[in-house]
Amino acid sequence: MRNRVVLITVSIVAACALIGAGAFGARENSTDLYRQGARLAIDGQIDKAILVFTRVVEISPYYCMGHYGLGKAYLYKYGMMDNAIRHLRTAVRLDRKLVKGHFYLGMAYFMAQKYTEAARSFKTAYEYDDTYIEALYNLGVVYEIMDKTYYSRLYYSRYLEEKSREDDDIVF
Repeated sequence: MRNRVVLITVSIVAACALIGAGAFGARENSTDLYRQGARLAIDGQIDKAILVFTRVVEISPYYCMGHYGLGKAYLYKYGMMDNAIRHLRTAVRLDRKLVKGHFYLGMAYFMAQKYTEAARSFKTAYEYDDTYIEALYNLGVVYEIMDKTYYSRLYYSRYLEEKSREDDDIVF
């Protein structure tokens, strides 16, 4: 009887180890696949990158970077803006402090002419990381398109102020 209990316990521990290793392996593979997709996208092979990022999302649907990569890749495809928004929105839902996710979600909204949503995303990106001064410039553009001159000038001015401060930090 004692040997049977030991055998059952060992079997359960082994099964748990295999399940845990499978989950760990999937995450590791997702990260490797994400990097592969990112390299393809950087090389301009957007269609191949989309296939890889799609696989990442299939393997790990809660991995924010998979959705981020897929959403950003869709930005480069004509007629895929709704998909870009959907995946970028998912990415920032999974990691609310993913600054580049908020920034590119703002770009997707901007390209879809959803200016209020674009402004919100750019503001969020800048709030989480005030070195992301491109968000200030984009806010100036968005408010200019929306004919909100006061806000447009405000954000352009803040961008120029931050840009000059950034340039002053350069040491030769």
